[in-house]
Amino acid sequence: MFDNDSNYLDQHFLIDDIVIKKFINICNLNKDDIVVEIGPGTGTLTKLIASKVKSLTVIEKDERLKEYLIRIPNIKIIYGNVLDIEIPKCNKIITALPYSIIEPFIYKLTKIYFKELYMIMGSTYVNNVINKKITNLSLLTNTYFNAEKYFDIEPNSFNPEPKTMSSVIKLTKKEKFNELDLIIKSMYEQSDKKIKNALMESLIKIKKITKKESKSIIKSLKLDDELLNHKFEEISNEELKILYEKLSLLYKE
Repeated sequence: MFDNDSNYLDQHFLIDDIVIKKFINICNLNKDDIVVEIGPGTGTLTKLIASKVKSLTVIEKDERLKEYLIRIPNIKIIYGNVLDIEIPKCNKIITALPYSIIEPFIYKLTKIYFKELYMIMGSTYVNNVINKKITNLSLLTNTYFNAEKYFDIEPNSFNPEPKTMSSVIKLTKKEKFNELDLIIKSMYEQSDKKIKNALMESLIKIKKITKKESKSIIKSLKLDDELLNHKFEEISNEELKILYEKLSLLYKE
């Protein structure tokens, strides 16, 4: 009865034992790990994680799942929307989030401490990231993180079945950024500003040049005034691709 009602929170519970075991093995858990699991559901993965790590905190939005989670020993449970609460400091995050919140979740990841994230997510997003397709979400991901894809998961491995394929992806925070990454990163951090202003300030900061020099570079990119006057947070994927390709020319030999 509960499973049939789970779509209201866009929940799809992983039920394939082979896939579960494969996913847990990839997470490479050990007794030194401090783990946060986001969206534990009925605790299928939680039980396996808890027995392998130093500590486990789970974050669950749906309090109807309390009856399942309180049976699992040695875990801390936080009820709430992961977008609205503070994610505890940890070295590993494990999750299978609804695709509908992946963009704000990735933004949140850029601002918190963790070392590795293992995530089951829609294959479209994962493949865009791995293939470095220029969309807002994949560029955001690739700017801040190193990404590695492991395997695909068929819809029938979940209950209820999602409409699309899923994939397992690992994200680790980048420690070194090239200059282009730093400029894009700076623009994401000024996403409420017009592109011309965010880009100018980013160039000044990253390239250590004057305002006049930055304006000269922007002019040389020959970007449309309409694009330059958009806020970065409102840019379309098509416009973002144009902007990224123009900026990439600055670093072509």
